[in-house]
Amino acid sequence: MAVSMSTAVSSRQFFPIPAHREGRNIEQLSIPCAFMRGGSSRGGFFLASDLPSDPIELSAVLLACYGSPDGRQIDGIGGADPLTSKAAVVSRSSRPDADIEYTFYQIGIDRAQVSTGGNCGNMLAAVGPFAMLRGLIDVVEPETTVRIYNINTHKVIVAHIPVVDGGAACEGVCEISGVPDPGAPIQLDFGDCAGAVSGKLLPTGNVCDSIMIEGRKVEVSFVDAATSFVFVAARDIGGTACETPEELSGNAAIMEKLEAVRGWAAVKLGLVDDPLKAKQVTPNIPRVIMVAPSTNYRASSGRAIAAEEIDVCVRQLTMQRPHKALAVTGAACTAVAAAIPGSVVAKASRQSSGSIRLGHPSGILNVASSISSSSENGFSVQSARIERTARLIMDGTLFARRRKIEALKEKLKNGDQSV
Repeated sequence: MAVSMSTAVSSRQFFPIPAHREGRNIEQLSIPCAFMRGGSSRGGFFLASDLPSDPIELSAVLLACYGSPDGRQIDGIGGADPLTSKAAVVSRSSRPDADIEYTFYQIGIDRAQVSTGGNCGNMLAAVGPFAMLRGLIDVVEPETTVRIYNINTHKVIVAHIPVVDGGAACEGVCEISGVPDPGAPIQLDFGDCAGAVSGKLLPTGNVCDSIMIEGRKVEVSFVDAATSFVFVAARDIGGTACETPEELSGNAAIMEKLEAVRGWAAVKLGLVDDPLKAKQVTPNIPRVIMVAPSTNYRASSGRAIAAEEIDVCVRQLTMQRPHKALAVTGAACTAVAAAIPGSVVAKASRQSSGSIRLGHPSGILNVASSISSSSENGFSVQSARIERTARLIMDGTLFARRRKIEALKEKLKNGDQSV
Protein backbone atom coordinates (compact mmCIF):
# COMPACT_ATOMS: atom_id res chain seq x y z
CA MET A 1 0.00 0.00 0.00
CA ALA A 2 1.41 3.39 -0.95
CA VAL A 3 1.89 5.95 1.80
CA SER A 4 1.14 9.58 1.00
CA MET A 5 3.72 12.26 1.65
CA SER A 6 1.39 13.95 4.12
CA THR A 7 1.11 10.74 6.14
CA ALA A 8 4.86 10.28 6.18
CA VAL A 9 5.41 13.86 7.34
CA SER A 10 2.76 13.46 10.04
CA SER A 11 4.37 10.24 11.33
CA ARG A 12 7.78 11.83 11.41
CA GLN A 13 6.44 14.76 13.38
CA PHE A 14 4.79 12.39 15.84
CA PHE A 15 7.99 10.37 16.31
CA PRO A 16 10.81 12.94 16.03
CA ILE A 17 13.58 10.35 15.84
CA PRO A 18 16.42 12.70 14.89
CA ALA A 19 15.68 14.90 17.88
CA HIS A 20 15.58 11.85 20.15
CA ARG A 21 18.94 10.65 18.97
CA GLU A 22 20.44 14.04 19.60
CA GLY A 23 19.00 14.04 23.11
CA ARG A 24 16.77 17.05 22.41
CA ASN A 25 13.35 15.53 23.01
CA ILE A 26 11.59 17.20 25.91
CA GLU A 27 9.14 14.33 26.51
CA GLN A 28 11.39 11.29 26.52
CA LEU A 29 14.82 10.42 27.84
CA SER A 30 16.98 8.41 25.41
CA ILE A 31 19.38 5.80 26.80
CA PRO A 32 21.75 3.45 24.92
CA CYS A 33 20.73 -0.12 25.71
CA ALA A 34 21.51 -3.63 24.56
CA PHE A 35 18.68 -6.10 25.05
CA MET A 36 20.20 -9.50 25.76
CA ARG A 37 19.38 -12.99 26.91
CA GLY A 38 21.63 -14.44 29.57
CA GLY A 39 20.87 -18.08 30.41
CA SER A 40 17.12 -18.35 31.01
CA SER A 41 16.72 -14.64 31.80
CA ARG A 42 16.78 -11.50 29.70
CA GLY A 43 16.83 -7.76 30.13
CA GLY A 44 18.52 -4.47 29.36
CA PHE A 45 22.28 -4.05 29.59
CA PHE A 46 23.57 -0.54 30.23
CA LEU A 47 26.86 1.24 30.69
CA ALA A 48 27.02 2.83 34.13
CA SER A 49 28.07 6.11 32.47
CA ASP A 50 24.76 6.21 30.56
CA LEU A 51 22.62 6.13 33.71
CA PRO A 52 22.15 8.51 36.67
CA SER A 53 24.49 8.05 39.62
CA ASP A 54 21.83 9.01 42.18
CA PRO A 55 20.22 5.75 43.42
CA ILE A 56 16.66 7.10 43.53
CA GLU A 57 16.88 8.67 40.09
CA LEU A 58 18.47 5.50 38.71
CA SER A 59 15.66 3.36 40.13
CA ALA A 60 13.07 5.73 38.68
CA VAL A 61 14.68 5.55 35.25
CA LEU A 62 14.83 1.75 35.28
CA LEU A 63 11.22 1.44 36.43
CA ALA A 64 10.10 3.81 33.66
CA CYS A 65 12.15 1.92 31.07
CA TYR A 66 10.57 -1.38 32.08
CA GLY A 67 7.02 -0.03 32.30
CA SER A 68 6.65 -0.55 36.04
CA PRO A 69 4.62 -0.56 38.16
CA ASP A 70 2.17 -2.38 35.92
CA GLY A 71 1.29 -6.07 35.93
CA ARG A 72 1.83 -6.28 32.17
CA GLN A 73 4.68 -3.75 31.91
CA ILE A 74 2.99 -2.84 28.66
CA ASP A 75 4.65 0.58 28.32
CA GLY A 76 8.24 -0.66 28.68
CA ILE A 77 10.65 -3.50 27.92
CA GLY A 78 9.69 -5.66 30.92
CA GLY A 79 8.15 -9.03 30.12
CA ALA A 80 5.70 -9.21 33.07
CA ASP A 81 7.79 -11.95 34.66
CA PRO A 82 10.64 -11.77 37.20
CA LEU A 83 12.92 -13.56 34.71
CA THR A 84 12.38 -10.85 32.11
CA SER A 85 12.33 -7.84 34.42
CA LYS A 86 16.05 -7.63 35.08
CA ALA A 87 18.80 -5.14 34.29
CA ALA A 88 22.60 -5.21 34.26
CA VAL A 89 24.77 -2.10 34.64
CA VAL A 90 28.39 -2.53 33.58
CA SER A 91 31.62 -0.53 33.68
CA ARG A 92 35.38 -1.03 33.53
CA SER A 93 36.96 -1.97 36.84
CA SER A 94 39.93 -0.37 38.54
CA ARG A 95 40.37 -3.41 40.77
CA PRO A 96 43.53 -5.45 40.18
CA ASP A 97 41.53 -8.70 40.33
CA ALA A 98 38.78 -7.72 37.87
CA ASP A 99 38.34 -6.47 34.32
CA ILE A 100 34.79 -5.17 34.57
CA GLU A 101 32.19 -4.47 37.25
CA TYR A 102 28.53 -5.41 37.10
CA THR A 103 25.52 -4.53 39.21
CA PHE A 104 22.36 -6.59 38.96
CA TYR A 105 18.95 -4.93 39.33
CA GLN A 106 15.69 -6.83 39.82
CA ILE A 107 12.93 -4.53 38.59
CA GLY A 108 9.59 -4.70 40.35
CA ILE A 109 6.65 -5.51 38.12
CA ASP A 110 3.50 -4.41 39.91
CA ARG A 111 5.42 -2.42 42.54
CA ALA A 112 7.64 0.63 42.23
CA GLN A 113 10.61 -1.21 43.65
CA VAL A 114 14.11 -2.00 42.43
CA SER A 115 16.19 -4.57 44.31
CA THR A 116 19.98 -4.90 44.26
CA GLY A 117 20.14 -7.73 46.78
CA GLY A 118 22.11 -10.68 45.45
CA ASN A 119 23.47 -11.58 42.04
CA CYS A 120 21.80 -13.07 38.96
CA GLY A 121 23.99 -15.72 37.39
CA ASN A 122 21.87 -15.97 34.26
CA MET A 123 22.23 -12.28 33.46
CA LEU A 124 25.89 -12.63 34.44
CA ALA A 125 26.39 -14.93 31.45
CA ALA A 126 25.75 -12.01 29.09
CA VAL A 127 27.89 -9.45 30.97
CA GLY A 128 31.12 -10.51 29.27
CA PRO A 129 29.60 -10.47 25.76
CA PHE A 130 28.14 -7.01 26.51
CA ALA A 131 31.56 -5.78 27.64
CA MET A 132 32.97 -6.99 24.32
CA LEU A 133 30.19 -5.23 22.43
CA ARG A 134 31.00 -1.93 24.17
CA GLY A 135 34.76 -2.28 23.84
CA LEU A 136 35.40 -2.49 27.59
CA ILE A 137 37.81 -5.43 27.28
CA ASP A 138 40.34 -6.82 24.83
CA VAL A 139 38.88 -9.65 22.78
CA VAL A 140 41.00 -12.74 22.21
CA GLU A 141 40.09 -15.59 19.88
CA PRO A 142 39.07 -18.37 20.20
CA GLU A 143 38.27 -17.72 23.87
CA THR A 144 38.31 -14.63 26.06
CA THR A 145 38.56 -14.86 29.82
CA VAL A 146 36.78 -12.06 31.71
CA ARG A 147 37.04 -11.40 35.44
CA ILE A 148 33.74 -9.88 36.56
CA TYR A 149 33.38 -8.14 39.91
CA ASN A 150 29.77 -8.33 41.04
CA ILE A 151 29.02 -5.23 43.11
CA ASN A 152 25.92 -6.82 44.67
CA THR A 153 27.87 -9.61 46.35
CA HIS A 154 31.42 -8.19 46.29
CA LYS A 155 32.63 -11.36 44.56
CA VAL A 156 34.70 -11.97 41.43
CA ILE A 157 33.38 -14.47 38.89
CA VAL A 158 35.48 -15.69 36.00
CA ALA A 159 33.75 -16.14 32.63
CA HIS A 160 35.26 -18.08 29.73
CA ILE A 161 33.61 -16.85 26.52
CA PRO A 162 34.01 -18.42 23.06
CA VAL A 163 34.81 -15.81 20.41
CA VAL A 164 34.04 -15.75 16.67
CA ASP A 165 34.98 -12.93 14.30
CA GLY A 166 35.94 -10.53 17.11
CA GLY A 167 32.78 -10.96 19.18
CA ALA A 168 31.05 -13.36 21.55
CA ALA A 169 29.97 -16.50 19.74
CA CYS A 170 26.25 -17.17 19.47
CA GLU A 171 25.93 -20.61 17.90
CA GLY A 172 26.97 -23.84 19.59
CA VAL A 173 25.79 -27.14 21.02
CA CYS A 174 25.26 -26.11 24.66
CA GLU A 175 21.63 -26.72 25.61
CA ILE A 176 20.02 -24.84 28.51
CA SER A 177 16.72 -26.00 29.96
CA GLY A 178 14.20 -23.22 29.51
CA VAL A 179 15.90 -21.89 26.35
CA PRO A 180 14.59 -23.32 23.05
CA ASP A 181 17.80 -23.24 21.00
CA PRO A 182 21.36 -24.35 21.82
CA GLY A 183 24.19 -21.84 21.88
CA ALA A 184 27.89 -21.29 22.45
CA PRO A 185 28.90 -22.47 25.95
CA ILE A 186 29.98 -19.79 28.43
CA GLN A 187 31.75 -21.24 31.45
CA LEU A 188 31.16 -19.40 34.73
CA ASP A 189 33.27 -20.10 37.80
CA PHE A 190 32.06 -18.44 40.98
CA GLY A 191 35.26 -19.42 42.81
CA ASP A 192 35.12 -18.86 46.56
CA CYS A 193 31.52 -17.63 46.59
CA ALA A 194 30.87 -18.13 50.32
CA GLY A 195 29.35 -15.26 52.26
CA ALA A 196 28.11 -13.32 49.23
CA VAL A 197 25.47 -11.50 51.30
CA SER A 198 26.17 -12.21 54.97
CA GLY A 199 29.93 -12.69 54.88
CA LYS A 200 29.52 -16.30 56.09
CA LEU A 201 28.79 -19.57 54.33
CA LEU A 202 26.34 -20.51 57.09
CA PRO A 203 24.71 -17.25 58.26
CA THR A 204 23.31 -18.81 61.45
CA GLY A 205 26.43 -20.85 62.16
CA ASN A 206 24.38 -24.05 61.86
CA VAL A 207 24.10 -26.63 59.10
CA CYS A 208 20.40 -27.01 60.00
CA ASP A 209 17.95 -24.93 62.02
CA SER A 210 14.53 -25.91 63.33
CA ILE A 211 11.93 -23.17 62.94
CA MET A 212 8.20 -22.97 63.62
CA ILE A 213 5.94 -22.50 60.60
CA GLU A 214 2.21 -22.34 61.36
CA GLY A 215 2.76 -24.21 64.62
CA ARG A 216 4.82 -26.97 63.06
CA LYS A 217 8.56 -27.54 63.45
CA VAL A 218 10.33 -27.34 60.09
CA GLU A 219 14.00 -28.03 59.41
CA VAL A 220 15.84 -25.60 57.13
CA SER A 221 19.40 -24.99 55.95
CA PHE A 222 20.47 -21.39 55.40
CA VAL A 223 23.43 -21.27 53.02
CA ASP A 224 25.09 -18.16 51.59
CA ALA A 225 27.05 -19.10 48.46
CA ALA A 226 26.85 -16.95 45.29
CA THR A 227 23.66 -15.55 46.88
CA SER A 228 21.89 -16.41 50.12
CA PHE A 229 19.32 -19.20 49.88
CA VAL A 230 17.30 -20.94 52.58
CA PHE A 231 16.45 -24.56 51.77
CA VAL A 232 13.43 -26.43 53.08
CA ALA A 233 12.32 -30.02 52.56
CA ALA A 234 9.18 -30.11 50.42
CA ARG A 235 7.49 -32.76 52.56
CA ASP A 236 7.72 -30.53 55.64
CA ILE A 237 5.50 -27.89 54.07
CA GLY A 238 3.12 -30.10 52.10
CA GLY A 239 4.93 -29.95 48.76
CA THR A 240 6.71 -32.37 46.42
CA ALA A 241 9.30 -30.09 44.67
CA CYS A 242 7.91 -31.53 41.42
CA GLU A 243 5.16 -28.94 41.02
CA THR A 244 4.89 -26.89 37.85
CA PRO A 245 5.18 -23.12 38.37
CA GLU A 246 1.43 -22.86 37.77
CA GLU A 247 0.64 -25.56 40.32
CA LEU A 248 2.91 -23.93 42.86
CA SER A 249 1.54 -20.42 42.40
CA GLY A 250 -1.96 -21.82 42.70
CA ASN A 251 -1.22 -23.45 46.04
CA ALA A 252 -1.62 -20.59 48.50
CA ALA A 253 -0.77 -22.75 51.52
CA ILE A 254 2.65 -23.78 50.21
CA MET A 255 3.42 -20.30 48.88
CA GLU A 256 2.66 -18.78 52.28
CA LYS A 257 4.88 -21.30 54.04
CA LEU A 258 7.75 -20.69 51.62
CA GLU A 259 7.49 -16.95 52.23
CA ALA A 260 7.39 -17.58 55.98
CA VAL A 261 10.64 -19.57 55.69
CA ARG A 262 12.16 -16.76 53.62
CA GLY A 263 10.96 -14.18 56.14
CA TRP A 264 12.71 -16.07 58.95
CA ALA A 265 15.95 -15.98 56.95
CA ALA A 266 15.53 -12.26 56.25
CA VAL A 267 15.41 -11.65 60.01
CA LYS A 268 18.57 -13.73 60.46
CA LEU A 269 20.31 -11.52 57.89
CA GLY A 270 19.22 -8.43 59.80
CA LEU A 271 17.26 -7.08 56.85
CA VAL A 272 13.98 -6.89 58.81
CA ASP A 273 12.95 -7.25 62.45
CA ASP A 274 9.71 -9.07 61.61
CA PRO A 275 9.34 -11.96 59.10
CA LEU A 276 6.09 -10.44 57.86
CA LYS A 277 7.96 -7.35 56.65
CA ALA A 278 10.28 -9.28 54.32
CA LYS A 279 7.90 -9.33 51.36
CA GLN A 280 7.65 -5.54 51.35
CA VAL A 281 11.15 -4.53 52.46
CA THR A 282 13.40 -7.15 50.86
CA PRO A 283 11.43 -9.20 48.29
CA ASN A 284 14.45 -10.60 46.45
CA ILE A 285 16.93 -11.46 49.23
CA PRO A 286 17.24 -13.95 50.74
CA ARG A 287 15.75 -16.49 48.35
CA VAL A 288 14.05 -19.79 49.10
CA ILE A 289 14.30 -23.22 47.49
CA MET A 290 12.15 -26.27 48.18
CA VAL A 291 13.94 -29.61 47.76
CA ALA A 292 13.01 -33.29 47.56
CA PRO A 293 14.67 -36.59 46.61
CA SER A 294 14.80 -37.30 42.88
CA THR A 295 11.61 -38.63 41.38
CA ASN A 296 9.90 -38.86 38.01
CA TYR A 297 8.18 -35.71 36.81
CA ARG A 298 7.28 -33.90 33.61
CA ALA A 299 9.11 -30.70 32.64
CA SER A 300 7.24 -27.65 31.37
CA SER A 301 8.36 -28.55 27.84
CA GLY A 302 6.49 -31.84 28.16
CA ARG A 303 9.65 -33.92 28.46
CA ALA A 304 9.49 -36.76 30.99
CA ILE A 305 12.32 -36.43 33.52
CA ALA A 306 13.30 -39.77 35.04
CA ALA A 307 14.43 -39.98 38.65
CA GLU A 308 17.67 -41.63 37.49
CA GLU A 309 18.59 -38.54 35.43
CA ILE A 310 18.75 -36.22 38.42
CA ASP A 311 20.13 -36.14 41.94
CA VAL A 312 17.58 -33.86 43.63
CA CYS A 313 14.38 -31.99 42.76
CA VAL A 314 14.35 -28.24 43.37
CA ARG A 315 11.74 -25.49 43.10
CA GLN A 316 12.73 -21.86 43.65
CA LEU A 317 10.77 -18.67 44.26
CA THR A 318 11.86 -15.32 42.81
CA MET A 319 10.13 -12.14 43.96
CA GLN A 320 7.34 -14.27 45.51
CA ARG A 321 6.73 -16.08 42.23
CA PRO A 322 7.75 -19.61 41.23
CA HIS A 323 10.90 -19.58 39.09
CA LYS A 324 10.22 -21.17 35.69
CA ALA A 325 13.66 -22.76 35.75
CA LEU A 326 16.39 -22.23 38.35
CA ALA A 327 18.66 -19.28 39.05
CA VAL A 328 22.34 -19.87 38.30
CA THR A 329 23.17 -18.57 41.76
CA GLY A 330 20.53 -20.95 43.11
CA ALA A 331 22.18 -23.85 41.29
CA ALA A 332 25.61 -22.90 42.63
CA CYS A 333 24.30 -22.53 46.17
CA THR A 334 22.40 -25.82 45.95
CA ALA A 335 25.55 -27.64 44.82
CA VAL A 336 27.50 -26.17 47.72
CA ALA A 337 24.71 -27.03 50.16
CA ALA A 338 24.61 -30.61 48.88
CA ALA A 339 28.30 -30.95 49.73
CA ILE A 340 27.73 -29.93 53.37
CA PRO A 341 27.01 -33.10 55.38
CA GLY A 342 23.73 -32.97 57.26
CA SER A 343 22.18 -30.11 55.30
CA VAL A 344 18.60 -30.32 54.07
CA VAL A 345 19.93 -30.59 50.51
CA ALA A 346 22.50 -33.27 51.36
CA LYS A 347 19.78 -35.36 53.02
CA ALA A 348 17.59 -35.15 49.90
CA SER A 349 20.30 -35.57 47.26
CA ARG A 350 21.77 -38.82 46.00
CA GLN A 351 24.98 -36.94 45.11
CA SER A 352 26.89 -34.88 47.67
CA SER A 353 30.08 -33.72 45.93
CA GLY A 354 31.49 -32.90 42.52
CA SER A 355 28.91 -32.53 39.75
CA ILE A 356 25.25 -32.59 40.74
CA ARG A 357 22.16 -32.78 38.51
CA LEU A 358 19.32 -30.52 39.59
CA GLY A 359 15.78 -31.25 38.42
CA HIS A 360 13.85 -27.98 37.99
CA PRO A 361 10.60 -27.04 36.21
CA SER A 362 12.22 -26.61 32.77
CA GLY A 363 14.52 -29.63 32.92
CA ILE A 364 17.96 -30.50 34.27
CA LEU A 365 20.83 -28.23 35.28
CA ASN A 366 24.33 -29.57 35.92
CA VAL A 367 26.62 -27.72 38.31
CA ALA A 368 29.92 -28.68 39.88
CA SER A 369 31.28 -27.48 43.20
CA SER A 370 34.33 -28.04 45.33
CA ILE A 371 34.42 -27.43 49.08
CA SER A 372 36.66 -28.45 51.95
CA SER A 373 36.18 -28.73 55.71
CA SER A 374 39.49 -27.20 56.72
CA SER A 375 38.42 -23.64 57.45
CA GLU A 376 37.78 -22.20 60.90
CA ASN A 377 34.00 -22.22 60.48
CA GLY A 378 34.00 -25.80 59.23
CA PHE A 379 33.73 -25.42 55.44
CA SER A 380 35.26 -23.35 52.66
CA VAL A 381 34.31 -23.13 48.99
CA GLN A 382 36.93 -23.47 46.27
CA SER A 383 34.69 -23.27 43.22
CA ALA A 384 31.19 -23.53 41.84
CA ARG A 385 31.10 -23.98 38.07
CA ILE A 386 28.22 -23.85 35.64
CA GLU A 387 27.67 -23.57 31.89
CA ARG A 388 25.33 -21.02 30.29
CA THR A 389 24.63 -19.42 26.92
CA ALA A 390 23.87 -15.81 25.97
CA ARG A 391 22.74 -13.88 22.91
CA LEU A 392 22.43 -10.27 21.81
CA ILE A 393 18.82 -9.64 20.79
CA MET A 394 18.79 -5.88 20.15
CA ASP A 395 21.22 -3.01 20.40
CA GLY A 396 19.99 0.55 20.16
CA THR A 397 18.28 3.35 22.03
CA LEU A 398 15.69 2.92 24.76
CA PHE A 399 13.20 5.69 25.52
CA ALA A 400 11.55 6.49 28.85
CA ARG A 401 8.91 9.11 29.60
CA ARG A 402 10.44 12.01 31.52
CA ARG A 403 7.09 12.71 33.17
CA LYS A 404 6.94 9.15 34.51
CA ILE A 405 10.53 9.31 35.75
CA GLU A 406 9.77 12.43 37.79
CA ALA A 407 6.58 10.89 39.20
CA LEU A 408 8.46 7.73 40.16
CA LYS A 409 11.20 9.73 41.84
CA GLU A 410 8.60 11.28 44.12
CA LYS A 411 7.05 7.89 44.87
CA LEU A 412 10.42 6.40 45.76
CA LYS A 413 11.34 9.35 47.96
CA ASN A 414 8.07 8.87 49.86
CA GLY A 415 8.41 5.07 50.05
CA ASP A 416 5.31 4.58 47.89
CA GLN A 417 5.43 1.32 45.86
CA SER A 418 1.86 1.41 44.57
CA VAL A 419 0.78 1.65 40.94
